[in-house]
Amino acid sequence: METTLATELHLSITHLTRFGLRLASAISSDPESAATNVAFSPVSLHVALSLVAAGARGATRDQLVAILGDGGAGQAEALHSLAEQVVQSVLADASINCGPRVAFANGVFVDASLSLKPSFQELAVCNYKSKVQSVDFHTKV
Repeated sequence: METTLATELHLSITHLTRFGLRLASAISSDPESAATNVAFSPVSLHVALSLVAAGARGATRDQLVAILGDGGAGQAEALHSLAEQVVQSVLADASINCGPRVAFANGVFVDASLSLKPSFQELAVCNYKSKVQSVDFHTKV
């Protein structure tokens, strides 16, 4: 049976919700966090980690996919697809139409001694609307 785009999107949103609930549980179980007010954005964390998963390979990618989704076949591509949809629609500035304006900083900072593959850099900039910047982590604090 072939899955539809709507079914895949529903499943991706389910995974995002589970990720958010697991994260909230982990934060609230920490005694220091439980005693204070904490605010976090599961969506922004999910998108950021999906970007990392898009550039990762091997065991690192498998672990990220398992945390963000269910780790099943094709899950990495589903994460990327959901993140791209979030960036394009949820984070779109609808303030001119009296709609919500949701934003978060999304960037990739790479030590100046390293380089990114051009395909990953293009993905980060074009699909995730991230800024890619080289930074000197060794001599500049």
